[in-house]
Amino acid sequence: MKKLEEDFMEGNLKKGLFFGGLVGFAWGLDTVLMGLVGSSTILKTSSSSTLVSAFLHDAFCFFWLVLVALFNRQLMDTFKLLKTKKGKATFLAALVGAPIGMSGYVIGIKYAAPAYASSLSVIYPGVGAVLSYFILKEKLSKRAIIGITVSLVGSAALGYSKVDLNMYPEFYKGMAFTLLAVLGWASEGVIIGYAMKKIKDEEHIKATPQQFLTLRYLTSFVVYGAIIMPMVDGYKVVGQLAANRELLYFPGIAILGAITYLSWYKAVNYIGASMGTALNSTAAFWAIAFSSLILGTEITPYLAICGLVIILGVFIFAVDFKEFFGKKNKVQKLKEV
Repeated sequence: MKKLEEDFMEGNLKKGLFFGGLVGFAWGLDTVLMGLVGSSTILKTSSSSTLVSAFLHDAFCFFWLVLVALFNRQLMDTFKLLKTKKGKATFLAALVGAPIGMSGYVIGIKYAAPAYASSLSVIYPGVGAVLSYFILKEKLSKRAIIGITVSLVGSAALGYSKVDLNMYPEFYKGMAFTLLAVLGWASEGVIIGYAMKKIKDEEHIKATPQQFLTLRYLTSFVVYGAIIMPMVDGYKVVGQLAANRELLYFPGIAILGAITYLSWYKAVNYIGASMGTALNSTAAFWAIAFSSLILGTEITPYLAICGLVIILGVFIFAVDFKEFFGKKNKVQKLKEV
């Protein structure tokens, strides 16, 4: 019995760390590839390029998640979720987390470069915690306050980076839109948290995280497709991308987006929300690395240090190291018995 418990705990820890690391890797690569595709002639000459890119990214993410839901026989339950209060709350949260958050992020990538946008974006859990403190009256521990402060210091330092403004003439505009993405994603978490705390009459609903995620991307797909794209004449750009076969890049990149969220939920399931969220921040490292390898971005010591400071702050905020290493020690003790 003890051997089974030992194998279960150690297995969960390893799986959680694997999926948590995969989140950072996939999102970092997703970020850089979105920046690379965004530099195409068609998108560079279109005033609506960033919104088109965000639409195609989330539309294909939704497509892949629908296929996964079909395979797992969860698609009908996803649509049934829309009729519930929790589903409607997810729809509302997705409005700020998907169209606003993703649009801001893609614009940030375009103007401030993937390495900088990704490094700044990972502070959203800390911003969400601050919003929860004021809106949901949730308490912040001293460790959380220290971690958030460290992340914000790193972010502020990143904002004052001495970048080559000849290469990125609208760098600060990009950083401002990345902050909009941070606010959107943080607000999404707060709305979901508020709904889950207030909605007590639907505890019997056993919706899976994958169903909530599919509903999130359905919301993004519908809002972009039915409202935003017609407003900016975006389908004309989509047609040009299709004619030039550049549209084919987006399904591949969207696989990374779908992997990111599915892996995040798996990581949270295995090792908890705190460590799962903290491992998200490693996307900043991977974005910097892939920016150098794929885009040829110069990785200055200043950028590297700021990125590490931000990641450190997220880990301090999100992870109770005593509790986490306590799990590892428990596994070790079980082995010794």
